[in-house]
Amino acid sequence: MASLYQYYQDFKDIVKDDNVVFLGIFFSSFPAALLLKYLPTPFIKQLFSISLALVQTYLVCGGDIVIPILMSSCSYLALISLPKHLVGRVVFHAMFGILVVFRLLIFSEIFHPSYLTNAVLLLMLLRICSYAYDYQLDRLLEGDGLEHVSVVSPMLDYIGYCFCFVGYWTGPWYTFRTYTNMLHSKTLMRSSRMALWHMRWLLLLFPVHVLQNKYNSLDYVKTEEYINTTVLYKLAYQFVGFWTFKFKFYIGWLFAESMCIACNLGLVERDDGSVGYDDIINIDIWNVERQWEFSPTVRAWNKSVQKWMRRYVYELTKLPKSIRTDFVFGLSAFWHGVRPGYYLTFACGPPMIKLQQKVANLSRQMREENVHAEYVYRVWGWCLVKFTSALFLPPFIVLELNHSLKIWASMYWAPVIWIGIVLIIAMVLPQGNPPQRKAKSD
Repeated sequence: MASLYQYYQDFKDIVKDDNVVFLGIFFSSFPAALLLKYLPTPFIKQLFSISLALVQTYLVCGGDIVIPILMSSCSYLALISLPKHLVGRVVFHAMFGILVVFRLLIFSEIFHPSYLTNAVLLLMLLRICSYAYDYQLDRLLEGDGLEHVSVVSPMLDYIGYCFCFVGYWTGPWYTFRTYTNMLHSKTLMRSSRMALWHMRWLLLLFPVHVLQNKYNSLDYVKTEEYINTTVLYKLAYQFVGFWTFKFKFYIGWLFAESMCIACNLGLVERDDGSVGYDDIINIDIWNVERQWEFSPTVRAWNKSVQKWMRRYVYELTKLPKSIRTDFVFGLSAFWHGVRPGYYLTFACGPPMIKLQQKVANLSRQMREENVHAEYVYRVWGWCLVKFTSALFLPPFIVLELNHSLKIWASMYWAPVIWIGIVLIIAMVLPQGNPPQRKAKSD
């Protein structure tokens, strides 16, 4: 028994406290998601979903539960009181204003919320802002054969969407239309089997993640000892660390996607007549790992947030298109937090995307005519994406400015020099010929 207890203690130390809490949330939520689709009416489904989310929030976050309650209540008051043509932009700025205050209180050490409180706030913000803009643009229930609405839904529907426990902690984000479809769905597919099959990759990912925490822990990057290691050692450590670092997110998102599948959330009929859960897929592991261009790699990662950023920020902002990508990356960094490390890491995104877009355009004809040139382009691109990601990983882990800069200084400022070279080349290269879009057939 003593050895078994010691094994349990070692397991807790390896997996980390936050991860244990997340696993507890997922294992308690998965049976609830299976049950949700069998509940008889949308009203009962909503009460069940809201109650579970509130109980989980109170147990995990304690008194911090007032933050999501205030966000959802105040935004609803704005929705029913403001002119419709203003409501989207006002709610969007108000929610990000709350996020600014929240970040500043944390940064000044006046407020000490848990990591999971921050996760709830971020996902709640996405739901509230998307609802407000979709209401303003008359697309709340667009395109699903449901009754079109141009007024705010009853408060229970709105609060039910904000506090739906599925995707509440880790995503995926989904629209009010997707949520409403789930409530009114009469389909009782064998989604439990599909959900369990969707989690099959966890058999590989979870052991690797545990081993990574034990033998390649990224906490080592935060130490002074790491700064004194050689440049080659840092590059190798960061390359392996970046690869395994993603597994934690793969695990969380696969669990979350499986919960969505279990309750038929995001079920859609495709053009070929088949059905799938395309609306709630948050991670495309294959494309994250094998893509040779930065932009498709980014789009395959946290797909629902990428979709949210494109739909409500990139497409609705009035900024010139030439700087919209930079603005979206900056807002994404702020959405993660105010710690300098986020901004140092996200800064590599826009230059890399612009460089690879121009190289792709300039080399397109040659690659179409010569298959070997295509192979060289893909290998070069894959190495470029992984090398840049490894260089810019430490600030995202460390978060503190001084320590991040010390690591870069110990690498002879290689990340800064590299991204400077990328930026200069991207500015000098001509735009080239973008791919021709195929005309839609009737």
